[in-house]
Amino acid sequence: MKFFNQISSNKALVLIALITSMSAVYGQADLTSPYSLFGPGLPFQRQTVSQAGVGGSGIALFDSYKMNLGNPATVALHYEPIFETSGKSTISTYNTNAGSFDNKSFILNNLSLSFPIKRGIWGLSIGLVPYSVVGYSVQSNITDEEVSSGYNLEYSGDGGISQGYLGMGYRIWSHTDTLGNLSALSLGGTLNFNFGTIDSNRKVDFPDDINALGINIQETVLVRDVSFDLGVHFQKNILRHTHQSGRYMKLMLGAVYTMGNDLKADRSEFAYSFRDDFGLVPRDTIINTEAERGRIHMPQRLSFGVGLDYVTAQKARYRFSADYAQEAWSDYTVSYQDDALDFDFNDASRLSAGIEYTPMMGSRKYFKVVEYRAGVYYDKSNLNLEGEDIVDRGMSFGLTMPINHRRAISRSSVSISTQYGQSGTTNKGLIEEDYWRIYIGFSFTPHVRNRWFIKPKYD
Repeated sequence: MKFFNQISSNKALVLIALITSMSAVYGQADLTSPYSLFGPGLPFQRQTVSQAGVGGSGIALFDSYKMNLGNPATVALHYEPIFETSGKSTISTYNTNAGSFDNKSFILNNLSLSFPIKRGIWGLSIGLVPYSVVGYSVQSNITDEEVSSGYNLEYSGDGGISQGYLGMGYRIWSHTDTLGNLSALSLGGTLNFNFGTIDSNRKVDFPDDINALGINIQETVLVRDVSFDLGVHFQKNILRHTHQSGRYMKLMLGAVYTMGNDLKADRSEFAYSFRDDFGLVPRDTIINTEAERGRIHMPQRLSFGVGLDYVTAQKARYRFSADYAQEAWSDYTVSYQDDALDFDFNDASRLSAGIEYTPMMGSRKYFKVVEYRAGVYYDKSNLNLEGEDIVDRGMSFGLTMPINHRRAISRSSVSISTQYGQSGTTNKGLIEEDYWRIYIGFSFTPHVRNRWFIKPKYD
């Protein structure tokens, strides 16, 4: 029982030891990342497929016929209803000092609907996106001087937290000159309903000692509560189009603040001892709690973005975006009645940038209206293990293809983006992931003769 008490009193140190002393790692079909065993799982970047193509940036960018999941203020600038759905597939190779294995996974990226209450001034959006994902299966064989026979550690988990959201944006100030050059300031907010279940299992057994009792701990955490995001967006033409020339350049600025809310959580835990010769049949119950009330304090996040939108006299379009975000994971805490868990997270930060190119807006030639994208990103996570920061860095490419390139009829499109990068490191026994992430999404807007949410006057 002494060994079990050491585990339950200092879970964070055991988890770090599990990763850094790993001698064998195994993947499973629903694996997300071995690093998702920490805290609420691996944080999910809220972004559209188009934003994924520019490195995940785009807080300041807007398009009146496309969604921007990063900034709720941009929904005020929509002219038509937009329905969008997308998914993300990840193809990974995990490398350790002991070897490597491959894994594939798929997750819903977003399911969203937005529509203008007043075109270009006031808009509403609803949808469903992931907030964090959990999926890991790790096994380690440990040799300890205090335990002559050695022992096995097995950790596994799945689940995560999802967000159903309701957002609204409103253009509070604008100025338009006689040629249509617009300067505007918009504000927005999002009410997020966070929900989900995180299941984890931890097992310790002594395969070479038939008299030793193993320990198995099953834990389920149910999360449900609300959180809030606030956004602001500003745009101004720094190069105005004139009667002589249709070229222009627009400067865009954006910022989003995510409040650090407390989320209600219920934890159920069942821990028991077992003998290897009887499998996982419980011998003695150690812990058995049902729906123990608790709270999870989520980190606040502050993001800034800048964008440039340049259209030439020949209708070629160049858009540039750059974002910086910081998230206060050092404030993350979990408490259940008299049990407080310390995760010792670092603050996380993310830097991303990208460029988008359209050869000729409004052209009748299909490939001249296709939007091409490229970007880069550098994401310093909330984890530091054995003095090593866990960093995710990579590059991205993407394109958006109109479903009907006669854009006056419909703005519906299909978007594809891919990201190639590395996360983690093999230094000091840690795990490095080489991955391809593939995003595919569909965006639908109404046909010019089939307006949504408008009741016809005549049947």
